[in-house]
Amino acid sequence: MVLMKRTNRFNIRWDDPQEVKDLALGCSTLWNKLTYKRRQSFFDDRNFDWSSDELYDEFKGWIGSATAQQIIRKNDSAWKSF
Repeated sequence: MVLMKRTNRFNIRWDDPQEVKDLALGCSTLWNKLTYKRRQSFFDDRNFDWSSDELYDEFKGWIGSATAQQIIRKNDSAWKSF
């Protein structure tokens, strides 16, 4: 059985390279804050805290709503496989 995978390719052109750096910084900061919060929750009381609403609200204006949601979903997936 042959499985086909679909690939979408995009060329993104930025007028200001600083915008790309700012977006990358926002994404990595959200990921790190989620990971820190969940790590602390795991070690502190063994009652794992999956809530991320406050971080979503904090970052949606910086990196965009859809990007923030996707990062949160990917972080959820990483922690659930742990």
